[in-house]
Amino acid sequence: MCLWGRQGCAQTKLHTEDLPRFYQAFDSVMTTTDTVRQLDFIQRLYVDRASTGLKEFMELRGGNTHEWRKFIEASKAALVAKRPHILAVLTQEPEILRRIKLFRSLYPNFREGDIYFCVGINNSGGTIRDKTVYIGTEVAAGNTPDWSVYLVMHEFVHTQQWMQRNVNRLLKDEKALQAYATTHTGLLAQCIVEGMADFVAELVLGESLASRQPDGYIAFGQKHEEQVWAAFKNDIDQSLDQQKGWLYGERTIDGKPVRDLGYYVGYQLCKHYYVRARDKPRALTYMIELDLTDENARAFLAASGYDGQKK
Repeated sequence: MCLWGRQGCAQTKLHTEDLPRFYQAFDSVMTTTDTVRQLDFIQRLYVDRASTGLKEFMELRGGNTHEWRKFIEASKAALVAKRPHILAVLTQEPEILRRIKLFRSLYPNFREGDIYFCVGINNSGGTIRDKTVYIGTEVAAGNTPDWSVYLVMHEFVHTQQWMQRNVNRLLKDEKALQAYATTHTGLLAQCIVEGMADFVAELVLGESLASRQPDGYIAFGQKHEEQVWAAFKNDIDQSLDQQKGWLYGERTIDGKPVRDLGYYVGYQLCKHYYVRARDKPRALTYMIELDLTDENARAFLAASGYDGQKK
């Protein structure tokens, strides 16, 4: 499928062809206990027919015929249970494309890209590289009718941000990469990067993420806003290797451990910055394209006016 714009058929495309191929291989593997035959099924029906995106996903996150066989063997029941939710992506395509069209209208510098839905080896729910989003459905699939829509929006925001706009240049220039590494060390900046993806996704979806995910970190953060901010301020100068559970881990607030509360902090900073801005399109463009060095992250925090208080 492709998204139609003023110039004709644009380049943002969803690729779901690997999902039915995986389950064709899965069903075939279930017919035998012969390891050699199982490996042959996976190789012929899934690996040899892999989309460009699945091949790239394998390079980024790993995966080969033997690892898929081990994963299938260890996760039979889960893969059966998740099957309808994973394959439901095929019915979610129109809504994803509609939201991407809206994203483009809100953000004129929008970069077209590709979105690949794959079944990996249970080690990545979503990742990006440059203009491409890769969704590991065996990790990410939920049981709601539109589970993939928010996730795609979140990850696709990352493809628009400064880092992914410049990733190829940085990887080709060792000095530039070293300079990047020395100026992007802090927790605050990465929280803004992740929280911004949530805030912009919410803007595009037109629905509160706290309502959409009532047990998630944003809903929790809203109920414990002052406590979260007070705790975060104590760690605000931490480097990324001393995250204390704010990102990609758990942080305990009011006796409850919650994952990824740093996303909530970044989300609040971006939301406050956007709400305060008189020129909303300009504010959105500035946020997305900001090079979030540690210095710029501090300046953005000040510009947001956020102080951890309920408004």
